[in-house]
Amino acid sequence: MADLSQPANFDTRPPMPVGEYERTVKAVNVGYELVVTLTHCFLRSLRRSDLELLVIGAGGGIEIEQFLPSNLGWRITGVDPSEDMLGLARAKAERLAVSDRVSLVRGTVESLPTDARFDAATCLFVLHFLPDTGKSALLRQTAARLRPHAQLLVASGARVDETSLRDEFLGAWQQHGELSGMAADQMAATIRRLMEQQPTMTAARDYVHLLHDAGFEDVAPFLDVMNGGMAAWIAR
Repeated sequence: MADLSQPANFDTRPPMPVGEYERTVKAVNVGYELVVTLTHCFLRSLRRSDLELLVIGAGGGIEIEQFLPSNLGWRITGVDPSEDMLGLARAKAERLAVSDRVSLVRGTVESLPTDARFDAATCLFVLHFLPDTGKSALLRQTAARLRPHAQLLVASGARVDETSLRDEFLGAWQQHGELSGMAADQMAATIRRLMEQQPTMTAARDYVHLLHDAGFEDVAPFLDVMNGGMAAWIAR
């Protein structure tokens, strides 16, 4: 079981092998691909052909892969503390021939120049790896680097309330992992580990409070799946 009082480190104590990250994150996070698609839709709705996008947790490169090929004037600045995960993102940028529109920084938002400003930001499936103090600090640093009225798109795992249908949700979660290509025993072990972490996880309503406290005046959910176990918000 991961210690949620400390941020995860994909280089020294990865919650999953880096080489298995993409398959695992899609299998475990029900609604992952829909979150990415809807995030893309929100960003395109800004109708900015020259969008400067801040990607928090850019390792893996899903935003590079999904956003840049069809938006030829967009640029991504991505931060991630893991050199191994950034390696995956660089490889995708090179394969898609978009490296000239990608800047990757090993570190956090705090590592960026204090005068850097962006038209929008994404923080997808990152915050649940941080303790609440880390979540708050990251969101405040992000707010400080966004232009007025810029969007922040957030998705994260969250603590769920008990329900009499618990076994049904867990059974469906197990099947989602298996249908996504994970071995049954590996998915079962992942579910056990994540359920053990439930008491220390942040509830969806508390994510809204964290966003407000960081300076985002308007916050609204745009996806909630599996009894709130994964949720996503737009904030500005």
